[in-house]
Amino acid sequence: MGWLYMPRCSMAGHASPTAYLDDQFTYTRDQDDGSTQGLKVIASSCPGNRVYYAAAQVLANGIGGEIFAIVCLVRWNLNDKEGMIFGYKDSAPLRR
Repeated sequence: MGWLYMPRCSMAGHASPTAYLDDQFTYTRDQDDGSTQGLKVIASSCPGNRVYYAAAQVLANGIGGEIFAIVCLVRWNLNDKEGMIFGYKDSAPLRR
């Protein structure tokens, strides 16, 4: 997968890569049958704004299930000439 870059105004008010990615990976979606599915970031870190690591839990109807890792490469450059200060690259999930 490729890199996704954005200016600060596209970060929805989040001050850091960690806050932005935590928000992106935490969600709940209503299903057609009335149930809900989602993810919840349990813990995360982005040392040196270089690599984002998170533990996320699958949610079904608000009940926690499987826990897995998320890893994204991060580029954080507040001095970018074009204003694209934040970029991240995720990869396809690994399954056993």
